[in-house]
Amino acid sequence: MSHSEVPPPPGIWGVPPWTGRNLASRDEQLVEISAALARRGMAPLCGLGGAGKTMLAIEFAHRNASAYDIVYMIQSESQWSLLNGFAALASELRVPEQELLMDEASSSQTSSGSKTSSRQPRVVTAVKSRLGRRGRWLLIFDGVRSPQLLDHYLPSITQGGHILMTSTNPIWRGLATVAVRGLSRAESVSFLLRRTGEVDAEVADTLAERLGDLPLALAQAGAYIEETGRPLAEYVSLFRQRPAALLERPQTLPVTVATTWESSLAEVFQSPPAADLLSLLSFFPMEEIPRRVLSGHDPLVLDDAIAVLRLHSLIEVKPASYSVHRLVKIIVQHQLRQEDRQRWREAARQLLRTSVSQPSTIDPNELTEPDLS
Repeated sequence: MSHSEVPPPPGIWGVPPWTGRNLASRDEQLVEISAALARRGMAPLCGLGGAGKTMLAIEFAHRNASAYDIVYMIQSESQWSLLNGFAALASELRVPEQELLMDEASSSQTSSGSKTSSRQPRVVTAVKSRLGRRGRWLLIFDGVRSPQLLDHYLPSITQGGHILMTSTNPIWRGLATVAVRGLSRAESVSFLLRRTGEVDAEVADTLAERLGDLPLALAQAGAYIEETGRPLAEYVSLFRQRPAALLERPQTLPVTVATTWESSLAEVFQSPPAADLLSLLSFFPMEEIPRRVLSGHDPLVLDDAIAVLRLHSLIEVKPASYSVHRLVKIIVQHQLRQEDRQRWREAARQLLRTSVSQPSTIDPNELTEPDLS
């Protein structure tokens, strides 16, 4: 189905608009989502903040709207946002008021704000009951911090309902996840040229590589160029000199690459082993960091640190390597104090000197620091 053939929304529709302007259509990922829902009825979309998980879920909803009678997105960062979402959906479902009220004896047991606090569980029960009895609905739980947060909020899907979740946490207790990564290079280049109106694909390719094909970073760069009129080649030069500063500049976007990782990095830096590991890895120049460079570390301490980083998709673990997105490295370096930058840069150099068998292919002296101002 082409972008111009998006079907009309169903009877109950609570999903933000989608225009396709800020993200290339990721047809392969959309097919993967469809297959996951067909198999299990639910699919967590997981990946680094800024990878476009929410936009991908929104695009899926719009392009498959004709398959559903109810499509609704619920903000899921906390119990409070979940309860508000269920209350709004209850209103859309026209759940009678009496179904939402606890009896007087139960209400009297609550200490303060009793009406609100006593109604909330009934809202969840009523919505789950209605959805559980029917099919042809799609719920999107957006921004789930922990799968356990949804334990009491998932309606039964036995009648054919579908559930999507978006989360930076890839650990979903055996539930198969859809890994949402950056765009393909061709998609990134196409987006940058379309957004800026320029024609130099080589320059666009250079910028896409520096941005790691991350959708939010591409959109942020496109907005900056559009609003300032700075040519694409000049933006590439400026980004080479001042990457962190550009990643922090909001332009007209509600979030930036820097702000979208704020809470994740704050949590990571509360764990000294995880903070140390991320700081160290941020000074390796290569995309794929061989696992052998950390062979001297205590494996249990290392695994604990990796587990913390994986909760936020800040590290990807492969059989022979680790990888940290290049923009995460820039932001982490920028947040460190000058003396800590020097310490971790030297530690990375030392590990490369002692563990890399072919120094001609990976030069420890490549660990140069950009201007992070």
